Amino acid sequence: MPELSIPLVRGDKQSDYDYRDLLPVNLTAVSRQIKGDSGYLISHDGLSEFAKTSGKARGGVYNERLRKHLRVSGEYLEEVKTDGTTEVIGVIPGNDICSFANSFNSQAIVAGGKLFLYDGQRLTQVGDQDLGFPIDIAWFNGIYVMTDGENIFHTNLQDESSIDPLAYLTSEFSADPTLAVARNDQNQIIAFNRYSIEYFRFRPEAQVGTELLALVQGKTTRIGIVGTHCKTELDGLFFILGGRREESPSVHILNGGQEATIATREIDKLIAQYSESDLKSVYMESRAVDRDKFVIIHLPNETLLYNHSVANKFGIDAAWTILKSGVDEATPYRAKFGLFEPRLSKWIYGDTIDSKLGYLDGSCASQYGEAVESQCYTPMIPLEAATINEFEIETIAGYATSDFSSKFSLSYDGVTFGESHHNKISTTYGYNKRYIVRRLGYIRQDFSIQFQFVSKDKMSFSGLKVRYD
Repeated sequence: MPELSIPLVRGDKQSDYDYRDLLPVNLTAVSRQIKGDSGYLISHDGLSEFAKTSGKARGGVYNERLRKHLRVSGEYLEEVKTDGTTEVIGVIPGNDICSFANSFNSQAIVAGGKLFLYDGQRLTQVGDQDLGFPIDIAWFNGIYVMTDGENIFHTNLQDESSIDPLAYLTSEFSADPTLAVARNDQNQIIAFNRYSIEYFRFRPEAQVGTELLALVQGKTTRIGIVGTHCKTELDGLFFILGGRREESPSVHILNGGQEATIATREIDKLIAQYSESDLKSVYMESRAVDRDKFVIIHLPNETLLYNHSVANKFGIDAAWTILKSGVDEATPYRAKFGLFEPRLSKWIYGDTIDSKLGYLDGSCASQYGEAVESQCYTPMIPLEAATINEFEIETIAGYATSDFSSKFSLSYDGVTFGESHHNKISTTYGYNKRYIVRRLGYIRQDFSIQFQFVSKDKMSFSGLKVRYD
């Protein structure tokens, strides 16, 4: 009988006179040849509790120089030990997201328009009258470089707690605000403005009392970011949420002075739900694990995952998924502010709901012991006047800790899905089990399938075969 091979990395729907994408939820694409397919979907890694903290997460950093894992939780700076215990170091007032940078002598934290320095023993607030109201910070050639939303300024070469009053400079390319700063692999300072990005080099020839930073001519890019934390570095590249003056915000990748858009049309539509003031609070972060490189974008009501490795191999249409916590309700992904803990070889994340830290757990899909819901979809499949005899999904069965089922439903119009049907995916130790559903019936014109399952265990889908007459 005839057979169709159907991809699962992105589905189709119809909405408001438009064709839209249905993105996988809590399932991540992996690029690998397996059973005749060039890739497969696997459940996103779960979360297991690692430590209790003094409040909800505001950011964290692993300081290689001090060999300490530091977190701002609630209003406290804490050291996180390898055994999961925490020790309060000092007070960081506020509830905003913190920015971090470190020198050879100290760890700097910018929070609530204030600058704090921790030397491994004591946390102090910088009280220099020339400090102003910093919102972001980077370390560069012996100085801390900061921005207050308008100016770029830095600490004194001889004193990290002193701000040189002559060290203030502003964007020369356009009058847009400077929202963030960072250092790139070419040892240059990047000034992320709202509609432009500028690069500065260190001036070793600078005399005392003169500016230490000089603009790199010809490298300015006419694109910028929406908010201070709408940027992240991955594999030597910067990923940003922003855009040009004449366009709506989108997701872009920066490579030197060049940029490219990596958002699909569906991602742009998700972003377009929000006003620019909403997007200012977005936080972006990155992670590299098992040769996959991810960018995570924490929108106000959704969390987007971009797989850069998959995008490079299959294109951006296969690279985007949605992460969420809980079941049924679309709760944004609770894990935030991830960092790699080299002493444990684990990714540790803060939590936006409870006062705790969790580690990324590849052995499960659950989040702190609670099952999560996963979803994937097929595109609309043109199959006129045919009868579906069966479909089969290639899975890796038998490894679940308990028997569990998937439910599927069909759509014949790209708008609504019909009655859900349950079929067992996996039984414990049932390694030879096949997921086959028979006698789906007559198809007049088009159809698509939605798959949903709730589980604490991980699952892989490597392909869908539909057999018909």
